[in-house]
Amino acid sequence: MNRKCILVLFALCIGFSSTWAQQTDFSGTWILNLEKSKLESKPEGLTGSMFVIEQKNDKVYLTRYHIYGEKKDKISFKMTPDGKTRTIKLFFKGKLEKSTNGLKASIWNNSFSNIVNYQFGINQNELIADEVFTSSPDTHHNIWVFDRVSPEGRN
Repeated sequence: MNRKCILVLFALCIGFSSTWAQQTDFSGTWILNLEKSKLESKPEGLTGSMFVIEQKNDKVYLTRYHIYGEKKDKISFKMTPDGKTRTIKLFFKGKLEKSTNGLKASIWNNSFSNIVNYQFGINQNELIADEVFTSSPDTHHNIWVFDRVSPEGRN
């Protein structure tokens, strides 16, 4: 369940408020930079991760792949990022909101909570996901760093 929660969190947490989406565009293909990341808890066997993000008007389309050697684990979402609490994939509640430096995303259910603060790093080609995951069997603080490899959907 822990690996699934982490995977779902990444897919969910790249949402944006309508105002935020107009001001900041995270569209593109993002590749996990394991050298820059600081992971207290890394999914077993993880060799990489990739996000493909496309923002159109007030919608965010996200496909996330976690890579385990030759195997890819894929999950996709379409979100309306308005900061309202919603049921996510039937199992979780989630809320996305603009924060001072970027985006704060929270997901939870009766057995866990996961809060991630997203912001650009050294420039708009680096995305930092500062994650705090809490559950009875596992609590950790991960800092995931992603590099943009292509500006998908940019005009």
